[in-house]
Amino acid sequence: MSDQDNSTEETPVFDPVKLQEVNVSKDYPMNPDEFDKLFNYSCYCDMAHVNKNGFPIVTPMFYVIVDGMIHMSSIQKHRHKVHHLENDSRISVSIHNDGAELKHQKAILVIGHGEVSYDNDLMTKVHWAIIDKYWRELVDEELRQVAFTAIHTDLRAIIKVNPTKVISWDFGKMVEAHQPGVWFGDAYDMVKDL
Repeated sequence: MSDQDNSTEETPVFDPVKLQEVNVSKDYPMNPDEFDKLFNYSCYCDMAHVNKNGFPIVTPMFYVIVDGMIHMSSIQKHRHKVHHLENDSRISVSIHNDGAELKHQKAILVIGHGEVSYDNDLMTKVHWAIIDKYWRELVDEELRQVAFTAIHTDLRAIIKVNPTKVISWDFGKMVEAHQPGVWFGDAYDMVKDL
């Protein structure tokens, strides 16, 4: 299920000089409305941090936007990312669609510092936002409360991303074949008949 508009279908232009000299951080940013849609509604992000041995660790994460900022919930005892971020707050987060075709691929990269919080009010706000985003089918308030209780435990911590740099890119613009939309579900369309 894509939010596509095929009326603007363009033939890609593959210019090797242009492709090798592209400055991804400024040459082909996403349109603001598409940025907002991808930033707020993508299903997951890839979060990178540095472990105690200095290796970059990339983890797929559920996330929500609270007060305009990326927030993630993690377990502090059985996951190392919380402790790693407390020791070294450097973080980057990639949010991208599943554009299976190059001209549909759009991405956001947020570079900054991860702020670990154990504040109960913030955890409550983030955990309810997670339930609202990822468990939309839970309409019964009693069942929603059971889900909240399962998520909102003493072992949880919230990771808030404080950005120092945000860049986005629209690969369709890079090959002069931009199509409006964010293209959620493009990968599914590619394999649904296999």
